[in-house]
Amino acid sequence: MTLIPATDTITAVVSPRSVGGTSLFEASESEILREPESFRSEARDLRDAARELQQLGFTIHEMGEATFTISGDKKLFQDVLGKKLRKEKTKLGPDLETEFFTSAEDGAVLSAPGDLSRIIEGIALTRPPEFFAGPSPIPPLAPIHQNAYRYLFVPDEVAVLLRATRTHRTGGTGMGIKVAMCDTGFYRHPFYSEHGYRVLATQLAAGAVNSATDDVGHGTGEAANIFALAPDVQLIPIKMGDPIDAIKKARNSGAKVITNSWGYSVDVGAITWATLDPYLKALAQEIQLAINAGVTVCFAAGNGHYAFPASMPSVVAVGGVHVNYPGLDFEASSYASSFASKIFPGRAVPDVCGLTGKKVNINGGKAPSLMLPVQPSCQLDGIDPSTGANSEGWGLFSGTSAACPQVAGVCALMLEKNAGLTPAQVKTNLMKSARDVKAGQTAMGTPAGAGPDLATGAGLVDAKWAYLISMGSMAARFLEATREEKALLLQSGQVPDLPADFVDDLIETLRSR
Repeated sequence: MTLIPATDTITAVVSPRSVGGTSLFEASESEILREPESFRSEARDLRDAARELQQLGFTIHEMGEATFTISGDKKLFQDVLGKKLRKEKTKLGPDLETEFFTSAEDGAVLSAPGDLSRIIEGIALTRPPEFFAGPSPIPPLAPIHQNAYRYLFVPDEVAVLLRATRTHRTGGTGMGIKVAMCDTGFYRHPFYSEHGYRVLATQLAAGAVNSATDDVGHGTGEAANIFALAPDVQLIPIKMGDPIDAIKKARNSGAKVITNSWGYSVDVGAITWATLDPYLKALAQEIQLAINAGVTVCFAAGNGHYAFPASMPSVVAVGGVHVNYPGLDFEASSYASSFASKIFPGRAVPDVCGLTGKKVNINGGKAPSLMLPVQPSCQLDGIDPSTGANSEGWGLFSGTSAACPQVAGVCALMLEKNAGLTPAQVKTNLMKSARDVKAGQTAMGTPAGAGPDLATGAGLVDAKWAYLISMGSMAARFLEATREEKALLLQSGQVPDLPADFVDDLIETLRSR
């Protein structure tokens, strides 16, 4: 297990008093999602709190409507907040741990000093998330491990299996849509420039350093999955850092879609949380505010994790489906999560699925599936088991970390076709258009069956069908209609006027479903 030591910089989220009168940190999850505006802060309180903390020596980061992030060294935090901090370890990814600081009273909200406590309802230290990858780094043309299966390449094979190539041929490529990716950073691998992909400048969330590197490799690799589905999107990498600050930066960047291949395994399972801790409540509110502002937010469901924020009802929770060669039949991934949330009763995860591997025995449970570009000599270029040099700049990833940006790419295609779609409509269309998966079982042992189920949600995303039903016109209404409704539309003369080449393509798409 590789350990990434704690840095000298600590980050935390600050919540000035909420306009609704109830502290964000004391509210229930349902209150936060139902009325996130009640936990906004007055502009004056945000400004005054930030100014006072800055004068005390803290660095102020992205300002939101309800919270802002601060950073400083351990001594500053301890001296100003009067609490002793200690190091803890948490899993960052497969065979990878990281250190972070927490208060002696783990999970407790820290109080602001002196008179600041009148305008600040609490301060919560950042909790680093886990990135939901399942890597097995094999150089691009190395032999496949004897216990594994055929792996896929981006962009072509992923695009074909998720039917995005059909959309690309009719002009749907995600042009004009910005997609933000909150992850470990982005390294400008030749793969991206050779394909002509548009990657904007990397933004640094609080606590992150060096925008040109990705020493883990996770963000660099998973970004390729977005472009496989939507090759003309503009990607905005947000390097974490503090997750709340990352979400704020992603929202403020003008992105219409935010993809997140990370989370916290806190919902059910070995550790059962009756409620989210203060920091995660603040994260939930920031995500909900972004969704209410019209941003579609996707989260990986996890690889055997009980993942939050994927369990939030308003996000698109992405699970995993595995493709079997040579028959190209699909099954629920035995590496991917499926669960009924206890924090959000009635919420089932996932909503839809992208492509992942399934669990195989390679020095423990691994799921190598997609060959992705990474920064040479990064963590995911040299993680066990290695079958070649650890500086190839390629690695095999899997898990819902890969599936989530695939689905985000489909969202971009839909929004290119109909920019007026709300996040709820995007999610509905993803689920309406998904292909049913009837075989296999998830990491939780949940079996897939006919129709929507807990294992795969609505099924595997279908980029072409999602694109077709997102046209925002009578044509879309006709495509979504039942047989009886189509007959009524025909009788009333409301048949959409579609060009011949579109009808030909539609017939071919229907035949392939």
